[in-house]
Amino acid sequence: MALVIKSWSVKSHPGAGEPYVKVVARESGFWNFIFSLLGIDATTTFQVTGSRIEFEQGSLSGFIRRLTTFEHICSTFYGRFKPWKSALGIFGFCLFLGSAMQSGWALFAFFVLGAVISGLYYVLNRQLTFGFTDAAGEVAAITFKRSVIEGQEINEEQLHKIIGVIENLIKHRDDHAGEVDIGSGSQGGRMASPAPTSLRQVFNGPDEVTAKPVASAAVQRTAQTGACPKCGNSITPDDVFCGGCGHKLK
Repeated sequence: MALVIKSWSVKSHPGAGEPYVKVVARESGFWNFIFSLLGIDATTTFQVTGSRIEFEQGSLSGFIRRLTTFEHICSTFYGRFKPWKSALGIFGFCLFLGSAMQSGWALFAFFVLGAVISGLYYVLNRQLTFGFTDAAGEVAAITFKRSVIEGQEINEEQLHKIIGVIENLIKHRDDHAGEVDIGSGSQGGRMASPAPTSLRQVFNGPDEVTAKPVASAAVQRTAQTGACPKCGNSITPDDVFCGGCGHKLK
């Protein structure tokens, strides 16, 4: 069943905490629109962040969310479906009714009526689809048609831009290797202490769990300057990751 778009956005340079792509769709139909106004509608969400694609399908019974990192995405796609066969069938049926009445005026009236109905059907039922296929062969996609009520529509050019953003993030995913998303706060992240592996470590405390390696020259310089070597964000000697960009410091 084709969905209708509630809201969408595509940003090549999003702000902090914003996704590159976000598309929210609902099931088509008048009653589903009423449910959306009441805030109890089931939505499908397609969201692209800096490290993964989040695809969520909801229903009145619950939801299922798939989080797929870029290295597990095999391909992306988008396309269009035109219901010209159904529209032509509607037009032909109207002509048949008009010819059955054996009246020139009736034939003309049904000709006009068939043209209007088939034209509206064609315009309102054109469907677009986009999505991706992961390494396991699972397909996650949104198939939608134009909504007169919401007035939201994504055309082929905008779908091409969405796919382009995803492909660019996949292409440059190695540039972010080793980085960890720990938020955009100014304070650096903290790593949890490893679990003890012997009774001696249990009684002597967490400091005996692992021996602290000697800091490299780059790490020592980082601790002395108090700034992240990658983005220049303020850090402390105890920080393991930069709080601004997630760069690993130790």
